[in-house]
Amino acid sequence: MRKERTSWIPLIVSFVFVGICSVLVLPRKSEALPQFARRYNLKCTACHTIVPVLNEQGELFQRLGYHLPPALLPGEVPKKLSALPEGADWSLTNNVAVAVADFGYSAERTTQEGTTPTSTSAFQVNSWNNYFAGWLPNTNFFYHAALDIVSGGATNVDLSNACIGYAGGTARNSWYIVGGREHLQVAQGTRASQIYSLLPNSPLLFENPSPTNFVFDQSPVGLNVGYTWISSSYKRVFAASAKVTNGDNPDGSEILGPSARNSKDFWADIDFWYAPESGITFVDYYGKKDNLAGDGVTTFHPTIRRQGIFGNYMLKNKVDFLGGYMHSNDDWLPAAGAPASKFIANDYYVAVDYYIKQGLAVSGRYDELRQEITGASGVGLHSTHDWTVGVNRALTPSGNVIARVAYSYLSGREPVGAVKSTDKLVQADLSFNF
Repeated sequence: MRKERTSWIPLIVSFVFVGICSVLVLPRKSEALPQFARRYNLKCTACHTIVPVLNEQGELFQRLGYHLPPALLPGEVPKKLSALPEGADWSLTNNVAVAVADFGYSAERTTQEGTTPTSTSAFQVNSWNNYFAGWLPNTNFFYHAALDIVSGGATNVDLSNACIGYAGGTARNSWYIVGGREHLQVAQGTRASQIYSLLPNSPLLFENPSPTNFVFDQSPVGLNVGYTWISSSYKRVFAASAKVTNGDNPDGSEILGPSARNSKDFWADIDFWYAPESGITFVDYYGKKDNLAGDGVTTFHPTIRRQGIFGNYMLKNKVDFLGGYMHSNDDWLPAAGAPASKFIANDYYVAVDYYIKQGLAVSGRYDELRQEITGASGVGLHSTHDWTVGVNRALTPSGNVIARVAYSYLSGREPVGAVKSTDKLVQADLSFNF
């Protein structure tokens, strides 16, 4: 949970500041690959509704091994992926994004039972990333690497993506295989199952750590395979992906190298998209990990399960309705010698993005986590909810500089100790993608 504040004056001042910023030069979190826009001489809006949220073309672009989806007319013989135009000649500029950065201001107030309320406010560099991605000329091989230099306002160099792949087949029936470290849920599912959102924070069900230190939003190392079928004129798309990975360390971080833990984790998603820009996704995860029990001392080896269904419906290319549900079922051990129990959760979110015009959108989302520890050690069912609203605006014709302001209110009790916390957060940020 987040952290907190002592006076309402800083929050009011923050809202005024953020409101002025949103009219002038406004903020956001960046996760675009602008080198591809340069290579194909396209605007960022060709693959994004507003950066970083992908549209259908952006999702298919990655599934086709970074080949731009061609026109698929009825009766037309589809070309092999290797025969698709590759844009401009290969160059470093067209394969590297040296400044995918986000600068912001936040003001936050957090309260927690048994502690003194706290407040924070700051200007900071939220993130600064470099991306290296493209394909080997005249081949079906592609690569993707992301060097995170600043993350969460702190210098924390991490190669969060480092993978190579091969895409085969035709533009209508294609397949791919990818090996390495790959960020999950980016262009692998419909828009509702993407980690990235028009709002500053992803839905809680992707980001909230369970008592077993598991978070669905990961960049694990493994092997990923996928298949994509596309109908004429892109009226229907069927896609499926499956992945086997190393799994997690006891603290929840991804295992990146040799480990005594030899069991592997399994991920899968099945997607069905339909015009215009709508779709549904089913995701499934199974894994095991080392974990400390509720006493903080005893080590046990829980099985972790996640199943979720997500969907979005785009109305008249203006209003995007999104929603998702995730079921969690993890083994849980309160302490050495105690009866085994379960961590059970049924989490969901609903959201609306209204695109006033290209490059300008307002968004709202409601998240709820309903979680409990079962058995004698349980403290009952508890919930956490979060209301978030925000405004996004592109500040350049290409859409590579985006400003945003957002406010969220979170309140709830965590499932182990049932401690209640609340959090009020104002954010304003400016993202730059080059």
